[in-house]
Formats: sequence, structure tokens, C-alpha cells
Amino acid sequence: MSKRLMIVICLLSALAVQAQTVEQQIRKGNRQYRKGNYTEAEIQYRKVLEDKPTCADAQFNLGDALYKQENYKDAFDAFQKVLELTPDAKLKSQAVFNMGNCLLEQGKYYDAFNIYKVSLKLDSNNADALYNLEYCRAHLVKSNIWVNPQIPHGKIEASEKTAYNGQTITLSGKADDGFGLSRFVVVKADDQQVTVNVTGNSFEMPKFDVLVSAEFKQYHKISIDKDTKHGTVSADRQKAVEGQQVVLHAQPEPKYMVDKYIVTKTGSPADTVPVNDTVFQMPDFDVTVSALFRTALRIRVDSTENGKVMVTDSLALPGQNIGIIVKPNPGYQLNELNVISDNDPTTSAPVSDMNVFQMLDSDVTVKASFVEAQDYYKVVADTTIEGGRVLLEVDKATRGETVSLRNEPDPEYQFKEYKICQLGDTSVHVQPLGNFFTMPGMDVMVSAVFEKQEGENQDQQQNQQDQQQDQQDQQDQQEQQQDQQQDQQNQQQQQQQKQSSQDISKEDAQRMLDALENQEKKTMEKVNEQKIRTQPKRKTDKDW
Repeated sequence: MSKRLMIVICLLSALAVQAQTVEQQIRKGNRQYRKGNYTEAEIQYRKVLEDKPTCADAQFNLGDALYKQENYKDAFDAFQKVLELTPDAKLKSQAVFNMGNCLLEQGKYYDAFNIYKVSLKLDSNNADALYNLEYCRAHLVKSNIWVNPQIPHGKIEASEKTAYNGQTITLSGKADDGFGLSRFVVVKADDQQVTVNVTGNSFEMPKFDVLVSAEFKQYHKISIDKDTKHGTVSADRQKAVEGQQVVLHAQPEPKYMVDKYIVTKTGSPADTVPVNDTVFQMPDFDVTVSALFRTALRIRVDSTENGKVMVTDSLALPGQNIGIIVKPNPGYQLNELNVISDNDPTTSAPVSDMNVFQMLDSDVTVKASFVEAQDYYKVVADTTIEGGRVLLEVDKATRGETVSLRNEPDPEYQFKEYKICQLGDTSVHVQPLGNFFTMPGMDVMVSAVFEKQEGENQDQQQNQQDQQQDQQDQQDQQEQQQDQQQDQQNQQQQQQQKQSSQDISKEDAQRMLDALENQEKKTMEKVNEQKIRTQPKRKTDKDW
């Protein structure tokens, strides 16, 4: 499946030395691009953006280079960034057009269809966007979403009654008293052996009618062991349904730490529930939560000249990973880093290249030395990030130096994680340690992943349902009677719904599919009458 790659030749003004440098770097990238060396072209375009982050030309060409490497997600982000860098409606239309092609390459016809509509709004004369719009339309099928009206112990709703394939459908549920939502189930309407993947509380509409249902399970109580010594333990909820994740928290007494959490069947301490770090899955019975605390080991840091050293934790358990934060004074770099046992000076803990060590079974002392700096390496922030930006405190650092990281999400986005790689080679990764990393002996680019806040996930919904459930438990008798009356009305409506929306037969489903296929054929015939080919246009290239 080919895509049209638009090329616009436009020479930059060379009125200043910086402009000449930018033009030269873009030309270098263009030469590599024409030779098919797309990785090298990407490197050149990124160099331009390091010096001039607002250069829309380099940003567009970066998207081209990423697209040619079949890195459609990053290419999409790169083209989207162009929209912030230029007021030119035509250029924006071409960038949006290429965003649509990135989605089309991934088979996301519905999303691509909507993107092409935006491209046409920006430039109604974009014939390629019009063509690809019709190409996507021919691949879109609107199907029904049937919601099971009689689910034991609760009811559910879908955000749409009909939808196109590729469209995201959001589900919501309300449980009866004493029950909670366990999971949503989506299957093919006329063949319930065919399942549709549900992520959290949403799914992507397939190219056929679906039946939506859910499982509601009885709540089980989570109790806290009051006899826990040297600290307290708590859970993120007081009740949960089978299979739901429960997160545990602990507050140790001074000089103590959590050794492990213990979850058992209430009234039967011999029946234990597995705990993964601080999380366990709720079983089909009530549980009691406790924790085992032990005396913590100390980590001390020796004072040193020409720099500072800190540790991520001053108390630890044996085997725990501890990060060392290294901050040389200007003009200096780390020479040596050692972790020595206080019980035996001949015993030391190995320190990794990331300045991390595993705690010994004794108190330890961290010792460091610094020498005059020999080499500095670049620290560059990725300017193509969607949903936010990375904020760096330094633009260069020495090998072994700790570089602190900050981020700034856009509205409606939240930070997920940092991504660090060698500058110009995304295959070489550097492991971040929370909100900092240890500088390797190479230039690096710091990126980040931001997630769009599109509503609550299933666990958050469950927490909200728990709160609603607690409130309902405290309602007076009059409110309960009103709920019962409402339930009776709902049951009558459900019975009427059931009579009018019984499971469709295979014959009915086949007739519906035939009708949809005929509609698709008519659309393609209309496209062919307009002498539009049956393949989408290629992505737009720009050779600035």
C-alpha cells in the first residue's frame, strides 16, 4: 500500500550565519534522505532542532525520515509538532495529511478519516487528502453495539449505540448493593466465541456487531491486623471483588523498615495470599493484612572535596538497590566511588555504571573522590514529545555525574516515564533512576512519555463505585424504598428492551453484513467514477 510523499522545495534565507548553518544542516539531511539513508537524515534534522527548536522545515523533514523508517508513532508526533511551529495553513494541512498517513499505515481507518477531514479544513484544495478521505470511507463500516439488559448484580452502558470500526467505545457500569464490577466482556453478536479485547473500560470497535456484557462479583472485606509490631499497615480500599488489585502501604516506626507484607484468609492464618512487592489480587474470600518490620541498616556518606555525594535512601534492607547521586563542583568529575562495610573494611559492595549498589547485610559508608574534568557530554531535550516537555537543569555533564530531570505535562496529559538514549542512535538506551540518571560517556537525548487523561481507568472507577457504595449503605429507609421503586421501573424497561432487542439470528446478521458490504461497494463505485485510484496517496515529502 503506497502513500504519496509531498515534496516542497524551498530554500531558506541566508541572511545570517545561523541561517546558513541551518540551511547547510538541512541540505545534509536531504542528501542522506534522497540516498535512502533515513537514519542519517534523522540525525541531521535533529541537530538542526537542537540549535533551532522552532524550525518547522527541519521538524517536517524529521517526520519524513521517521516515516521512511516505518516509525509511524514518532513520525506522527513529529508532524504534529509542525502545527505549533508554523502559521502557514497549507503547511499545516500537509503536516496533518501526513499524520493521517501514519495512522493509515497502521490500519487505523477511523482515526485517519478524521485526520484527513482536518487537513481539508486547513486547505480545501488538498486533493490527496480528499482522495485518502474517500479511501478511508470505503473501509469504514458502521456496526451495532448491543448491551445485555439482564446482567446479574448490576447494569452497564456504552458510550455509543452504533460505531465505525476503529472507533473507541467507552463502557460504564453500576453494581448492585454488596457487589462490584469485575470486568467487561465484549463478543461478536452472532458468534459469541469471537471476543473483542477490552482495555480498562474501553474497546476498539471491530467491523461487526458486538454484544457488550460484564461480570459483577460479591465484595469481600479487607481487615488490618491490629497486632502488627514496629509499624502500621494499610490498604488502598476496605473491600474488593475477586481478581481486583489491592495496593498496600506501611508506616514503620523510627529505625525500622518493611521486610514483607503478609495477607491471609480471615480466620485461617495458614491460608496465605501471594503479595507482589506491595500489591496482591483479591481472592474469593475475606482477607487480613499484616506486615513484618525489621531493624533498618544505615548508609552514611563520607565528606569529600571538589564535589558532593548523596544516596537515595539513608536506611535500607539487605539486597535493596541504592542509588548514589554525584554532583561534582564546576571543572571536576567523578574519579572513584566505593561502598565499604562498617563491620569489615575489606568488604565492599560493587557499584554499577549507573552508580547503583546492592545493600550489604551491615551498615555501610559511601566514599568518593573527584579529579579535574577531562570531557563533557551533551544533554539534549527531545523537542518532538507529544503531551508535554522535558526540562533540563544542565546542557552538558561529565561521565558519572548525576543529571536531574523535570517535566511539564500539557493540559489533559500526565507524565508516565522518561526515555533516554544516545544522541543520534535511539537503539542505545540509558536507564533513568526516577527523576535523575547517571551520565554515560556519550551525548544523550532525554525524552518522556505523557499519557492523555481520557477519563478514569477501571480501578479508579472501582474506587469511585466503592465510595458510592459506602454512601448507599448509609442512606435512610426512604431512599432505599425510592431505589427499589426505581429498580422496578428499570426492570420493566429492561423487559421491554429485551423483547425489542433479542439476540439477532445468524441470518439477520448476514443480511446486515451484506447490506454494509453493498454500501461499501457503492462508495468505491462512486470513487471510481471520479477516476480516483483504489490505493491511497503517498505521504507528503518536503525537501526544504
